[in-house]
Amino acid sequence: MAIADDHPVYREGMVRAIGRHPELELVAELSEAMKALAEIRALEPDVAVLDLRLPDLDAITVIETLEQEGLQTKVVIVSAYCESATVYRALSYGARAYLSKVCSGDFLCDAVLAVARGSTVIPGEIQSELASEIRARRERGADNEPVLSIRELEVLRLAAEGVSSSGIAERLFVSTATVKTHLQHLYTKLEVSDRAAAVAAGFRRGLLK
Repeated sequence: MAIADDHPVYREGMVRAIGRHPELELVAELSEAMKALAEIRALEPDVAVLDLRLPDLDAITVIETLEQEGLQTKVVIVSAYCESATVYRALSYGARAYLSKVCSGDFLCDAVLAVARGSTVIPGEIQSELASEIRARRERGADNEPVLSIRELEVLRLAAEGVSSSGIAERLFVSTATVKTHLQHLYTKLEVSDRAAAVAAGFRRGLLK
């Protein structure tokens, strides 16, 4: 398995917990998403545990990339953020588990083992949040809305503020090329061809307030 988290103390805690489980083998320990992607491509671990919000890319974008490239590594997301909409997006994109960072090391390791065997793990408190989101989406007829990653939503919101691609790159600490890639993903998902239309669609679909 591989892990990626930019908080050294939490990452070290995961490493210690994994070390207590002989069934688990840690092959990579990273602090950035792009480095995690490189290691996953090279090593093809069964499971990768990713912090939802890494400095360069969010975990949902990593999942999307793995799917596009046909890689079989299953992703477990850990996060301090367990809002219903975020959990829904993560699972919609293919996360095999969504865990709160307050869960114990033993729970994390058990979840990794379950995911490696083909299960999906959603703790009880997150199940409640997810059920609430599903009901809310059904009530507002949003079942067929495009699912945007956290970073794509950030790019869309900044685009709505009139920030240029280079300006968005500076604010999000990514390259301009990465911003343009996110914009292209937005255009595809929102079925539009330019920024103005994407922003309009964002307001119309309730993605922007």
